[in-house]
Amino acid sequence: MPLGLLLVLAVAGGTPGPGTRLAERAEALLPDEDDAAAVMDLATGELVLAHHPAVLTRAFPPGSVLKLASAYAALDTHRLPEEPLRCSGRAEIGGRERTCWLHSGHGRIELTRALALSCNIYFHALGDVLEGEELLRALRDFGLGRPTGALPGEEGGVLPQALSREDRIRVAAGDSERVQVTPLQLLQMAAVVAGRGQARSLGGRQGPRLGNLAAVEVLREAMRQAAESGTLAATRLGTLEGAGKTGTARWDKGWHTHGWFIGFAPFRAPRFAVVAFAREGRGAHQAAQPGTELLSLALGGDAPETTPWERPPGHLRVRVLEKLGPVRVRVMTEGGRLRCDGKTLELTGATAEIDQGLLDLGRPDRRCRELYAPGEGVGVRLGNTTRRYRGALRATVLDGQIALFNELSVEDYLRGVVGSELAGKPEALKAQAVVSRTYALAGRNRHERAGYDVCDLTHCQLYRGREDERAEVDKAVEATRGRVLRGRQAREPLAPAYFHSSCGGATSTAASVFGASEASSAVADRVGTSGPLCAGSPHHRWHFEVSRQELARALGIAAEGPAFEVLREDNGGRALEVRTFGVRLSGEAFHARVGRALGYQTLKSLAVSAREVGGKVRFEGRGLGHGVGLCQYGATELERRGYGYEKILKHYFPERTLGEPPL
Repeated sequence: MPLGLLLVLAVAGGTPGPGTRLAERAEALLPDEDDAAAVMDLATGELVLAHHPAVLTRAFPPGSVLKLASAYAALDTHRLPEEPLRCSGRAEIGGRERTCWLHSGHGRIELTRALALSCNIYFHALGDVLEGEELLRALRDFGLGRPTGALPGEEGGVLPQALSREDRIRVAAGDSERVQVTPLQLLQMAAVVAGRGQARSLGGRQGPRLGNLAAVEVLREAMRQAAESGTLAATRLGTLEGAGKTGTARWDKGWHTHGWFIGFAPFRAPRFAVVAFAREGRGAHQAAQPGTELLSLALGGDAPETTPWERPPGHLRVRVLEKLGPVRVRVMTEGGRLRCDGKTLELTGATAEIDQGLLDLGRPDRRCRELYAPGEGVGVRLGNTTRRYRGALRATVLDGQIALFNELSVEDYLRGVVGSELAGKPEALKAQAVVSRTYALAGRNRHERAGYDVCDLTHCQLYRGREDERAEVDKAVEATRGRVLRGRQAREPLAPAYFHSSCGGATSTAASVFGASEASSAVADRVGTSGPLCAGSPHHRWHFEVSRQELARALGIAAEGPAFEVLREDNGGRALEVRTFGVRLSGEAFHARVGRALGYQTLKSLAVSAREVGGKVRFEGRGLGHGVGLCQYGATELERRGYGYEKILKHYFPERTLGEPPL
């Protein structure tokens, strides 16, 4: 029995009831041991759900949820940016460019709406007018940075003693690791806002009390608007008459991102508050959707019916077009009839829009949670973008946009993937087909918590449906049908096979670059006495120049001391640990920070060195990509030298054998 369920039974006196239903549903919605959720009865202060208590008591960066405290500080001290502020998607604030999550910008905006829409530009500007102590006082007033006492072993979290100007700008927008809080502390924050400045304490202690009740009412209204027409409009929170706030936090210390959601309902007379935490989420919806459903169950509602996907053998569910943020989409089938929540419609095409968390097909009797386009082919139109896919398509609403899932066989998926990843000759294409098939099958659970296997971005493998299909790719996929790179042991689980554009002369192991446990090799990318196989790549040797000040701003570090030193590198010559302006970072953390601020094509790889000349930092490197596994330019050169695909794969994966996927 899950620990969260055991704890709820203890809280409820061992009698199965609403608490048990909550625990069972939380286990289904947030099954990962690093996810968590808690629900508080606002009348008594008791936890009616504590899902994964070990995570509830740990401290993490809170992301945009922190904007609630920033807004309270601004209202309490009457320090606001000049309003209405205009968000165009990016702005220079505090001497460096800031960006908003909505690239097109929110336009003219004031505090309440900025909080409902979680506008980064507004809150960066707000942080620039607040004093550091004013912001820290608001964080303490909400009880952040100290244990709630609700569960044993809870960490206090992290609150700095002082904030620099850069700290204020980032903390106010929830874009900083300098503040870290536990999920229980954020649950307490939701309870205090729900209680109009005060709430029964968690764990029997005196709860926080806020003195500026007018400011609290602004926070409540902003959270209500978030549910009705803001960042939570695509959830069911508005139909519960609830209020909430989402957050997505980046963290260099291990996980890439994680998602937060806090909320309460009903708005006028709140009964329950909730916090949900989703590890390594690509969006706050991975916390908001489960959190909203748990809040609905606490209020006595039923779990919404969903259509489970029983994955046929050798099939994948691919999330497509998420990057375009679709809110209106045209779906067309190639002969089949659309289904709306399982009901067959006499339609082969329809336009869907979001309305209160549902897909609206233009008529009152055509509103559904899930739209399904069956058959062996579908088309999707979003504005000026049209894509055709093999297989079937499902559509639902997640995190304020329409989520589209293409369901098809692995072999059909590869017909679209291999051509987008490599423009090579027949044997190199066959090698890429085997590597891509292995990577897809080994990693098809990487997005399992979000309801799909892989995405269509380079995060998984670039996939644009039929757009990149070519006759030579079809032949390569068919010639290698079902073949993958296996370990030497028959029962060894299938491990990912990685690939990249060009290694610059030597590859690295998955262990050194990703910290992966599977066996892999670092190979010299040459044959005999010849030079590097990928020397023909335009990225074989490259350089990039940036001023010391600009690099320091990108890293969020003072420009003091040497700009870049490699402290430790792997056998392939890639930086594992660096020191930049006196601060030690992992190579990956350095690469990620520079990429986010200056563009991911600036530092093309971590096989890099640097020298300083005249206030400039000149990076010089080799290769493009992470350098693990198949070097695509090298594979093409090996084919030119007469290698077949099996021999190409043996060159880059000497520890693997070709075979069928393990059962």
